[in-house]
Amino acid sequence: MLIALIILHVILMNLDEHYFNKNRAHSKYEILSVISDGVLFLIPLLIAIFVGYNETWSIIYKTLGAISMISIIKNEFFYKGLDVKERVTHACLYVLHPIILFTFYESWQNNYFDTHTNFWMIQLVYVGLGFKTICYQLIYWNYIHEKVDDRN
Repeated sequence: MLIALIILHVILMNLDEHYFNKNRAHSKYEILSVISDGVLFLIPLLIAIFVGYNETWSIIYKTLGAISMISIIKNEFFYKGLDVKERVTHACLYVLHPIILFTFYESWQNNYFDTHTNFWMIQLVYVGLGFKTICYQLIYWNYIHEKVDDRN
């Protein structure tokens, strides 16, 4: 099930990033917000992949996961004039966000990585794609895409 969710998430992220986002202007705040959302999403996933499970790390994971979910919700306050297709894409991404966090948590808590190395590798590739996306966003939106006046 996680593999299907990861594939769907990757498809939706790419649709949003390469189709919808390139067809509209972005403020500096929105660019920083998108990058920080990605980082806040990856940190708990990295914990689940590379840190042994215990109660202290569990609390840290849940706290960071909650912060990550709150962080993506705030975006809707400054997205103005989006078309229905982009809003639906965002809604799907918002639904997938906590589900993916939960599945990473469950696999971490149940020590699924030790018995299913291929599963761990899939999660590692997913996090690698997330890191690539953050690097792309950082470079593209700050150096390649035409600048937008932040006073608007």
